[in-house]
Order: sequence, then C-alpha cells, then structure tokens
Amino acid sequence: MNNNEFLNQAAYTIKRGLEYNIKGRKQGLAELADDIDAEGLKCRDIFEFGIRLASDGFDSENINSILSNMIDMEYPVNPGEKKLQEQDETARRLKIIQKEAVLKIQEGLNSWLFLCTVFSFLSNKEQEEIKTFLNDDSFTEFFKMY
Repeated sequence: MNNNEFLNQAAYTIKRGLEYNIKGRKQGLAELADDIDAEGLKCRDIFEFGIRLASDGFDSENINSILSNMIDMEYPVNPGEKKLQEQDETARRLKIIQKEAVLKIQEGLNSWLFLCTVFSFLSNKEQEEIKTFLNDDSFTEFFKMY
C-alpha cells in the first residue's frame, strides 16, 4: 500500500467511522447492521467485520481480540523476525486505525473523542493531507479545535 492509498483509505475510514459513530449513539449499534458493506464483510475487511461484531452486541474486549488476531494473521510481526516491508507496515497501520475506530464506535464515545483517537495514529503531515479529503461541514468544527 503506497502513501496515497493509505491517506485515501484512512480518510474514508474516518468519514465513515464518524457517520457510524453518530448513528450508533443516536439509534443504537444494532442499527449499523443495515449499513455494513456486504462485500467488505465477505472479504473480512477489519472495519466492516468489526462493525458487524459491534452491531451484534459483542463487547470491546472480544472485538479487540478478534480484530487484533485478524491483523496479526495478515501482517505478522514476531520478535526476532524480519521487519515488515514498508508497504505492509503502512497497510497494518491502516488496519489498526480501522480497529480503533470500531472500538470507539462500540464504546459510544462522542464524536470529538472518536476523531481525536483516530487522528492520533497519524503524523501531523498525514493529518494535514487528510484534512483536504475531509473538507466538509462535518469536520469544520473538529478541525478548529484540533
């Protein structure tokens, strides 16, 4: 995964995550089941799979365990072994952002804390670049405070 793909996917995850976060807080997590991308779920996409677990009522400890295992199986990092290639490290970081987004949605955090959490995984430069992808009213207030 190159840097542009990472930024596009991270921005997509953040935008979709915020929408799910708001809907989950207002209507309940079970209501998110109808919005899950079936193809993403079929491909075991971390975000879609995690939202499915959350909408089915799994607790955060179990969701964290399942999603962490899925990430570790796809991008294993073991002590003493060769470091992941840079592209794999970038892809792994995206999967971790997706996992954390799911966990924060499941916890029902307010939007400010949700966004602070997912943005904490990004460098200042990446945050600035992603802000251009997220240039809409949903994020205006957040960016003023962040």
